[in-house]
Amino acid sequence: MEQQSLYERLGGVNAIAMVVDSFSDAIVENPKLQKNPALKEWNESGQLAGLKFMRTLWICEVTGGPFTYTGKDMSKAHRHLHITSEEFDEVGAEIDRALDHFDVPEPEQQEVLAAIVARKEEVVNPSGTS
Repeated sequence: MEQQSLYERLGGVNAIAMVVDSFSDAIVENPKLQKNPALKEWNESGQLAGLKFMRTLWICEVTGGPFTYTGKDMSKAHRHLHITSEEFDEVGAEIDRALDHFDVPEPEQQEVLAAIVARKEEVVNPSGTS
């Protein structure tokens, strides 16, 4: 029997989009993340719907789904936000809470979080240098 991809085990694009929608809204409301002026400004820019779409594409792709992420590379997309390691970890905690909320089994949660943590060095850039 062929092993299902993580994408399939998560429930496909609709399930992934619901998780992305949930954690994206939580990130915008999280007071720990609102302390970063660059993040706060971005969160107030009215671009969240597009970001949710791109996050959904990215997660679908990295989990083995039939979609291709077409956005900026992670370093470029996040450089101007001056994200600290602690802020990255807080975003991860919001993602974990969303996965819990939708009853995603622990093994799949860990695989999703591992894919995100694998990009930490590309995202964290507190000084904003290139």
